Formats: sequence, C-alpha cells, structure tokens
Amino acid sequence: MQSQLSLEVLGVAGGAAPIYQGQCSSSLLILRNSQPYCLIDLGLGVTRTLIASNRTIPDRLIITHNHTDHAGELPVVLRVEQARGRRLQVIAETGVTRRLQQHRLAEHREQLIPEQLADWVSADEGQRIILDQDLALRFFAAQHSERCFGFVLYSIDENGDDKPVLGYSGDSGLKPSLYRQINQALVTIYDARENGNAWHAGFDQIRPWLSNTSFILGHGVNKSDSSHDLPLLWPGQKITLLEGE
Repeated sequence: MQSQLSLEVLGVAGGAAPIYQGQCSSSLLILRNSQPYCLIDLGLGVTRTLIASNRTIPDRLIITHNHTDHAGELPVVLRVEQARGRRLQVIAETGVTRRLQQHRLAEHREQLIPEQLADWVSADEGQRIILDQDLALRFFAAQHSERCFGFVLYSIDENGDDKPVLGYSGDSGLKPSLYRQINQALVTIYDARENGNAWHAGFDQIRPWLSNTSFILGHGVNKSDSSHDLPLLWPGQKITLLEGE
C-alpha cells in the first residue's frame, strides 16, 4: 500500500536572519501518513519550531550543505538525542558528509567521533539511496558557495520502479543541469532570491522553469508584499506530495 506523503514548511529564513531577527532557518518537514518522517536541513531555529508544534526531531535528517542556516543545530541535536538513546540517521552527499563530520561536529571530537553520534548514509551524485521499502533518494549537485546538493525523492512502486515525487534544489545559483533533474518530480521546490547572484538564482531566472506544481523557497520577501506573482513558500504552509492508497 502506498504511503500518504506531505510536506510542511518550517522556515524560510537564511543567512543572518535566524541570528539577528529570530526567524527559523530554511527547513522542510516530510510527513508520512501525517507523522514526521524526514527533516530537510537543520539550521538555526528549526528544533524550537518543531518543539513549538509539539513534534520531535524525526529519525532521518537530509542535510544539503554545511552552512549554519542549514546544519547549525546538528552538533547539539545529535549529541542530545544520542544521550537519550536515539541515533538519528544523517543523509547527505559523500563530500557533504565529510565536511559535516570534520567541521560541523568538531566540537565533539575529544569525546565522541561522528559514527558514535549518528548513523551516516552517504552517496555520490546520482547514486540511489533506499530510505525504506517504498522511498528512495538521489542527490544532484547545486551551484553554491559551499559544497551543496539538491535531491529528488522517489516513491518506489509495486514493480520496484522509481516515481519522482519531490525535487529540491537546495541553495543554488542558476543551474539547468540540476533543474532538469528536480523538475521531473511531481512537486518541485527552487531556491531563489529577488535579486539573484552566483549562489542563489534570481526570481526572473527561475520563472521559465516553473510549473503549476512548482514553489520557491526565497529569502528577504515580505509576505504582505503583493507585487510578486510567484509561488513563494511561507512557514506553516503544507503541500501534498502523494495522496496514498
């Protein structure tokens, strides 16, 4: 039986906003049959946002890259959950995993090595990761100031074939090769800014790639600003990925 999958936006802030303005970093929560299944990125403010909604950190964490607004809470969360008897699963591209283990978790090095804190699932670009009996994932390289990977989440059908249900660019400048991969999914989420640069695509650059099931995770735009006719995501927004059976 196919699971029901949905996505909830926890935060859309990036850069300095979580620190200076107290906003929740960019993070998405995947729910399976209405229960937290997987967290996409764990930057500053994400854990408190989950607690405020009476949720716990899910067992699986997908980390796109090692910037603070995407992985800043990882050391504390892994250590606290490990002390509670939980070993979370951290899923990342191979090179990103190395950066997280060597740099993000350096504060624990004198006491615990990364393998003691979590179960690490790594894969090279395009390599299939089986999450469980009916979900899989592949990473695809983004264009960013830090090594970063978007991904496609697949539903595995009864014949064992992959059906792309969610594509996410991660933080990325305009990168057609990445967009072609994630745009195959039923729902696609692009990173973009009003004024783009090499590391974050601009709204005008993203427009040609949008469909009626595309969304933009952008920073620095006020929700009350009606001048943008774009499918921007906001905290608390929910999106159905698969209806389930």
